[in-house]
Amino acid sequence: MIGFSRTKRSAASNAGYADLFGFIGFLFCLLTIVASTMATTAPAEPLAAVLKSVNDFTLDLYLKAAEAKGPGKNILVSPLSASLVTAMVHAGARGKTLEEITKGLRYPTDKDTLEKGFSSLHDLLANTPNVTLEIANKVFVEKTAHAKLVEGYKKTITEVHKSDVESADFLNNHDKERISINNWVSDKTHEKIKDLLQPGVVTPATAMVLVNAIYFYGKWKEQFDKKQTYPEDFYITKSQTVKVPMMHMTKNMRYAEIPELDAKAVELCYTNENVCLQIILPNAKDGLEGLQQKLRAGAFDLSNIPFYPTKVQLSLPKFKLEETINIKDLFKKMGMQSMFEQSADFSGMFDGVPVAVSDAIQKTFMDVNEEGTEAAAATAFVFKKKLSLGGPRTQRFHAEHPFLGRLVVSSSLSGPGATLMAFQLARPAATD
Repeated sequence: MIGFSRTKRSAASNAGYADLFGFIGFLFCLLTIVASTMATTAPAEPLAAVLKSVNDFTLDLYLKAAEAKGPGKNILVSPLSASLVTAMVHAGARGKTLEEITKGLRYPTDKDTLEKGFSSLHDLLANTPNVTLEIANKVFVEKTAHAKLVEGYKKTITEVHKSDVESADFLNNHDKERISINNWVSDKTHEKIKDLLQPGVVTPATAMVLVNAIYFYGKWKEQFDKKQTYPEDFYITKSQTVKVPMMHMTKNMRYAEIPELDAKAVELCYTNENVCLQIILPNAKDGLEGLQQKLRAGAFDLSNIPFYPTKVQLSLPKFKLEETINIKDLFKKMGMQSMFEQSADFSGMFDGVPVAVSDAIQKTFMDVNEEGTEAAAATAFVFKKKLSLGGPRTQRFHAEHPFLGRLVVSSSLSGPGATLMAFQLARPAATD
């Protein structure tokens, strides 16, 4: 969630396992949703440009989150949720603030390409049959400032970013409005994301809150047999293990060797075969940090994993991840600072109401089990008024040590997609 507060003008101006048995260093899971047909409301080029920006931003966000948390920690972020809501922030930014967001989110610099691309992306995400994928944007504006919302900005967020706009009484009932926003998020995420905005985040100085909410549920095309789930060791370090519930399956699926990363990958599809969970497993039990270093150095593009169909003996832990991420801190580390400062320029958003971002928060949830995957994310920005290739043999994929993954929504089975969720599993919960 992103919140804006009004900024005070100066006197001078008066004015965000395959076989996991033995992997513990790094788990990065990507859930990829691939639409069966290309959105037709805009040319393919703008959509491809926006999808590329989301994928590039995914790696940046994941690596910054990994740096912030340190080694041996689980990570779950939603690059798509962050990108969708920040696109609405970007639409009202000007000057240096606009430049920093464009660079940090890897957005196309051409406004027409960006807007057509995001419009097509929303259409793409709305067309994923046989799984549940629900995405909602909403803007809550302080009622005394609503009339000063720039008309062109309001048109962009409603028509391009498919957002509703609602007046709120932050000035007199800020905590009541905070609870109302939290209830909206809880409803849109099927109660998986609760209390997104903590007390104190919304104040009488709050001018606007921009929110994105995402909910996903998909059943595996080939479900795991619960009778084949039993406790096994998971290596959280090269020598230290914990017992975790490990799922097992031997089936034909898409598999890949990635020598550039000293890793391998597997893709598990849902009942919509264009929606898949990709898991990237380091070959070494303690290889997660090395994998991160290779990704940081640009050794391999995770959107181009060379999957091929083959028989795989898969072992994957059941796991559930929940995170609260300070998007504000991560964005600052990614070079996006001015939006949070007195110098923030959102003159394309309000006419005569100077604002800056006071908080940017994301909460995420992901549950992977024998039946499928359930995931949710919400991101808010709060604005305040300124105050001053392989062989035919069966491949073994034992996710017994840390790995990484992602959930992607694409326009074709082989093309790049938007990363809905990205995660790292380094320390799964022990068996009860």
